[in-house]
Amino acid sequence: MAKKGAIVAGVIPGSIGDEIGIEPGDRIVSINGQPVDDILDYRYLADDQYLEVQVSKTNGEVWVLEIEKDYEESLGLDFDAVVFDRIRPCVNKCLFCFVDQLPPGMRKSLYVKDDDYRLSFLYGNFISLTNLTRRDWDKILGMRLSPLYVSVHATDPDIRARVFGSSRARSVMRDLMRFKDHNIEVHAQVVLCPGINDGEVLQQTIRDLRSLWPSVRSVGIVPVGITGFRDNLPQLSPVTREQARALIGQVDRWQAEYRQELGVGLVYLADEFYIKAGEELPDPEYYDGYPQIENGIGLTADFLEELSEILSGLKITATPDGPIYVICGRSAEPMFKTVARMLNPAGIDLRIIPVTNRYFGGEVTVTGLLTGHDIVMALGRQYAGERVLLPKTLLRDDGVVLLDDMTVSQLAAASGARVEVVEPNPGDLLDAILSGPSRTPPKGE
Repeated sequence: MAKKGAIVAGVIPGSIGDEIGIEPGDRIVSINGQPVDDILDYRYLADDQYLEVQVSKTNGEVWVLEIEKDYEESLGLDFDAVVFDRIRPCVNKCLFCFVDQLPPGMRKSLYVKDDDYRLSFLYGNFISLTNLTRRDWDKILGMRLSPLYVSVHATDPDIRARVFGSSRARSVMRDLMRFKDHNIEVHAQVVLCPGINDGEVLQQTIRDLRSLWPSVRSVGIVPVGITGFRDNLPQLSPVTREQARALIGQVDRWQAEYRQELGVGLVYLADEFYIKAGEELPDPEYYDGYPQIENGIGLTADFLEELSEILSGLKITATPDGPIYVICGRSAEPMFKTVARMLNPAGIDLRIIPVTNRYFGGEVTVTGLLTGHDIVMALGRQYAGERVLLPKTLLRDDGVVLLDDMTVSQLAAASGARVEVVEPNPGDLLDAILSGPSRTPPKGE
């Protein structure tokens, strides 16, 4: 059994923790008699003026420290983790679970099936609400952990139970009403599975979630992700071009109605629907401040808006000597083509290398799941000697290895390209582009 408490990773010199002898490696077991299971417990309990802190030292000693301090004054302790007991796993058997569709050998973080309300509050992870204990509910409501991000998928009890593979999923409307009664905001997610939770089921879901405004602040709809590794899993159909177009029209109508009633659009579609439909993505105003950008909703609009702002205030005195190439998945190709058009007037020749994901197969088109071998196939030797930018999202946790164990240096050797890893944001992308050999643009260019 794992030891309870929070392991101290660092102590700020001169802080209260430093003065009373707490050291890295010590374990904070309890504060004022209450267990410290996560960073939320620690922050909440450590804010008090009078503390009794139980510390398990690295040499096996147990200290009980009495501390008097100003309210909300920090103890000066740092922790590497935010969950100190264990991350709550998902106990459902979702029809569309992406983890169940992964081949072996991917980066470890891809296989984590978390369903932890603390990660929902801290990082925006979506949770099902099916594994909450009475103690969890008391903590959520008592601490007013808001906002939370909830995978709803359907409000019809039978359909939701089918989607999650669990009878505990039936009570979502009761659970969401409980949040509303305690003034906790929710951002809801619907993974759209054609033939299962679309059509009238989806309309009911939106009506039900609308009834919970202003507790339910946004509803994001994303298409089901299907890989080529669905052996022995339920059959699912991808969203078609026609279905995407019909859904865009429906959401436009919902948005028009809710903007009149609520002042916001409430329902938002993932970028993939517009790409699938072959339609232009909405303007930034559509997203009302991007409440679900981490869900892939509004990523393109936000990226282009930020890039436009950077370019408007930037005076480029020298441009790259020759073209710069950027690798992306098929779904990001339209965005990078727009980026290239935006950079062209400044004398920057950005070219796109869209890579088809053969490794995962199915409908996987996102950049972050490309593998080294697929990239090598796309590059061949025709880019030998050229600068090729590789988004860092393609790499495993160590930052040097791609999903299929190919290293960045091996990728460069196989293709002959000068591969450069870049953070996938407008500022870092532009910095990387301008950091290589350059030329001064002639007047008027």
